[in-house]
Amino acid sequence: MDNTPENFQPALLLHDQIFQHLREQIIKGQLEEGKRLNEVNLQKMFKTSRTPIREAFRRLEAEGFVEFLPRKGAFVRSISVENLREATEVRASIEGLAIRLAMHNATPDHLDALAQLLDDMDEAFKRRNIERYTALHYRFHKYIVEMSQNQILIRLYVSITEPFVTNRLTYKYFTRLARYKKVSHRKIYELLASGKASKANRLIEQHVMAMQNSIESPPRKMKKV
Repeated sequence: MDNTPENFQPALLLHDQIFQHLREQIIKGQLEEGKRLNEVNLQKMFKTSRTPIREAFRRLEAEGFVEFLPRKGAFVRSISVENLREATEVRASIEGLAIRLAMHNATPDHLDALAQLLDDMDEAFKRRNIERYTALHYRFHKYIVEMSQNQILIRLYVSITEPFVTNRLTYKYFTRLARYKKVSHRKIYELLASGKASKANRLIEQHVMAMQNSIESPPRKMKKV
């Protein structure tokens, strides 16, 4: 039986393809925290030697998705509250700077794209589509950072944020929100669109830290829809 993933693209370097496949599985929660990554099974799946597998593991480790335990192998990294808090503190500062820079580069097309992302996020939240909301929410924040056109800032943002873009954290976020209207994405958009740099800076930093606090707070029951 051929177990090669459907989205496998032979034209890409093998270790890149393996890295992308495993990274996507971790983000979507298909590979759970603490799960051991079995080299032998992956060699069979991708019909390769151990070298591309280990190179993919090293990239995953560098980006914070995987950790190596002595004499045990590679495991999907568990997200601790402390890890999340530290990353959030740095992320808040990055996004604060990014939104100030983004205001100098914002075009009507940029604003239209952000407005569409907001509408899509609202719909995903109403439907409790955790996987779609996870992707859209990350895209909204990353898009603002990309609007800064500062490549170092963009790379830093991605490296700090992507290990925490998981469906599991989105589920916690959903179950800890008192009311969705308290989420300030639209206000961030309005301040960006109107060029109010200092207010946008403060709000996006407060927003990012509030997300962290909501995840740490006691859960509320999710309503059935």
